[in-house]
Amino acid sequence: MAISREKKERIVANYAELIGKSQAMIITHYGGLKMPELDKVRSQMRSAQAEFHVTKNTLLKRALKSAGYDVPAEWLTGATAMSFCFKDPAAVAKALNELTKEFEKLEVIGGVLSGKAITKEEVEALASLPSLDTLRAQIIGALSAPASNLVGVLNAAIGGVMYALQARIDKETPKEA
Repeated sequence: MAISREKKERIVANYAELIGKSQAMIITHYGGLKMPELDKVRSQMRSAQAEFHVTKNTLLKRALKSAGYDVPAEWLTGATAMSFCFKDPAAVAKALNELTKEFEKLEVIGGVLSGKAITKEEVEALASLPSLDTLRAQIIGALSAPASNLVGVLNAAIGGVMYALQARIDKETPKEA
């Protein structure tokens, strides 16, 4: 069944909107997955703050090209789906990596990160990164450690001065018998 020109334009516009909102996109081949399996993939992607869309290759190519992204043509062949990552690309890559282990017919092909095409291996490397929240906690910890150490040193110095003053006061104060 042929798709009308208007419907194609709406689909391309929808892809363009999703591309515009995405921090990254991960391209997969899903041929042979059954509907309940696709539903599980979509659910996992929603949990990772992403959307998983079965795509029409020619229309997706058009939307990617208009957005200025150049991906290898062989990535957009066959039964293709795209994960649009809205928040944390590493979390989405990690979720997809786990799903490919569960569903043999789901295969990560590549993706787009920061406007650049990335290979399957680079997507796997992205999946091995800690989550955005973990990275933030590590950075805050690294930034706050020197300040905490400085406060500890200053408290020790002030405590030493106070101890010396108290000892001096105790020494010069006559003791009552």
